[in-house]
Amino acid sequence: MNSGASKLARVIAERIASQTARPDALELGTIQADMSLKLDRFAVPIPKGDYLIAEWLVRLGLPAFSITGTQTGLKDSLNGNVTGQATFSFQPTSIDGAQVEFKPDLKPGDRVLVAWVNNHTDPVVISKVVSS
Repeated sequence: MNSGASKLARVIAERIASQTARPDALELGTIQADMSLKLDRFAVPIPKGDYLIAEWLVRLGLPAFSITGTQTGLKDSLNGNVTGQATFSFQPTSIDGAQVEFKPDLKPGDRVLVAWVNNHTDPVVISKVVSS
């Protein structure tokens, strides 16, 4: 047998084995009725509390804007308290520490993207996913 072909076949087999032995870093799953996490590639759900959920801290930037609404409790010297329309104007601003939380929104049936961390020992729900 050709030793060059044998070496090539062995290298290819080793690379295929190493690729299939290593689990994906990202995968899809579904939140179950009891809030456990069932991964698409694994039949046994991960119980609530045994997986992590990412929370995102963001910087919220707001442009200048105005809002018209109803204002109550104005004091009128003739009529007492008055209710009426008012416009509130805001200057551009940035708000540090604004939090985008999807954790409370997870509900049974939600499809989620899961990242594996700590040498593939800890599953972290990164976000909900929806069809296009």
